[in-house]
Amino acid sequence: MFEVGEKYANRKGEYKVLEIHDPKMMVEYQDGTTAELNIGIQQRIWENILAEKEIKQSRSSRSKGTLGISGTQFFIRPVESLIADQLAVRGFKEHVLEQDVSKHKISKGDRLIYFAIENQVFFAVVTITGMPAKPTSRDQLTEQQTDALVHLFPVDIDARAVKVENAVPVDGIEIESQPDILRLLNNDDTYIPITEDEFELLAELLTEASEEEDDEDSQADQDDEEDFED
Repeated sequence: MFEVGEKYANRKGEYKVLEIHDPKMMVEYQDGTTAELNIGIQQRIWENILAEKEIKQSRSSRSKGTLGISGTQFFIRPVESLIADQLAVRGFKEHVLEQDVSKHKISKGDRLIYFAIENQVFFAVVTITGMPAKPTSRDQLTEQQTDALVHLFPVDIDARAVKVENAVPVDGIEIESQPDILRLLNNDDTYIPITEDEFELLAELLTEASEEEDDEDSQADQDDEEDFED
């Protein structure tokens, strides 16, 4: 949907597309700064901005709660049980989300920001892409889980920081819709509802962090190749 030379916007402001190299594009903001952005994330943000403008023009009030225009719910998901020393949880590799459906009501289209309690960082952006299904084997569950309650939701991992130093620290992050956010973030058995704007701001920060991490890995691979050639 993006075209070179055309102007769009995200939560940081208006920008012009300079180059497109799917899945990323180079843009220039009004202040002259440039950035390489993820096309998929920016498309969702731009569509949200357009929808907001349409609602304002028609003088209809947009919900101030956690529901998006399409009924999407937005959550922060604190987690404590990470895989080894990585910023990852069970199911990431298989692109599934384990959830006790008797405790929390989530559904297809809902979007989550993952928060690592031990490290106090936001580290992943996840979208639920399908309907839940019961596990097909006991191997998919922990000892504390039962297949009568736990379902597996298919998900897309839109952005993710693998290294703690590349994740987004909680310091300086404000969630106005949740004044008691710091206490809530230390409970690994909850989904914290936030507004769409709050979600998109966090998602942008994580997308930038994951892109920087990808660039670092690419540079490291290039350096390794050069060392090998030498």
